Amino acid sequence: ASSLLDGGTDRDDGVERHVVVLVGVTGDGKSSTGNTLCGAEAFKVSGGFKSETQDCGHADYLRGGCFWRVVDTVGLHDTDLSQKDVMERFSLFADRTPNGIDIFFFVVRWGRFKPEHDAALDAFVANCGAGALEHTILVFTHCRESMEDLQQALRNDAPETLRRWLPQIHSVIGIDNVVPGEGGLAATRGALHEAMDHLVESLAGRRYSNEALVEARARHAAAEEAERAAFAAAVADWRRGTGPVTIEREAGVVTRPPVQGAACAADATKSS
Repeated sequence: ASSLLDGGTDRDDGVERHVVVLVGVTGDGKSSTGNTLCGAEAFKVSGGFKSETQDCGHADYLRGGCFWRVVDTVGLHDTDLSQKDVMERFSLFADRTPNGIDIFFFVVRWGRFKPEHDAALDAFVANCGAGALEHTILVFTHCRESMEDLQQALRNDAPETLRRWLPQIHSVIGIDNVVPGEGGLAATRGALHEAMDHLVESLAGRRYSNEALVEARARHAAAEEAERAAFAAAVADWRRGTGPVTIEREAGVVTRPPVQGAACAADATKSS
């Protein structure tokens, strides 16, 4: 999407500017939430199973004498792209946020915190670093619960995978981007802005920096390279007959190559 206003975040002209980046899996309402914030159809919304957001896009709007830039990102579990391509395209938001990010909106459809959402949050942290979480608001879309009812539902009914994230993020909010009646979306927009203002104020204007993104991606790449090297070394040991070998790629997840003798016996059975 193109900018609604002429101006970005990189001009030192005395105008206060803020940046919010939309994050989440495909189909949960990232682009719709961006449109609600902007008060216009700035981002194309998918009407089916296929994501419309294949690359980062942004739009700018003016509110209360401040410019806000909204950046929409590719879905972290886009089914049309490899995970490597997804993360590379996701990280392109840095090109549109040269002075850093005030807020990340991690968008989840209410009542649908599934394993892919947990994995997407893991990917978000792996790519951006744990420091991004204090700048993150969990936005539940298609949610008409009051804030009190939302908090109670999270306390009583949230799955364990969601519970582990709640203490790490800044806050949560429930919204509905499709509200019937005049003024419905204006109220939703107002609630989002109130949550955004509270985060900016609570962090005293401190931003998540693009330098933090670069450092987090470097750590992630180094960890992946170390894992590949460990796996290659373990397989080499097994081939030399020094196994069996166990490879712990994640905490509690162990990969064991087949025992060499068993593999040979299986081959002999097939050949006979």
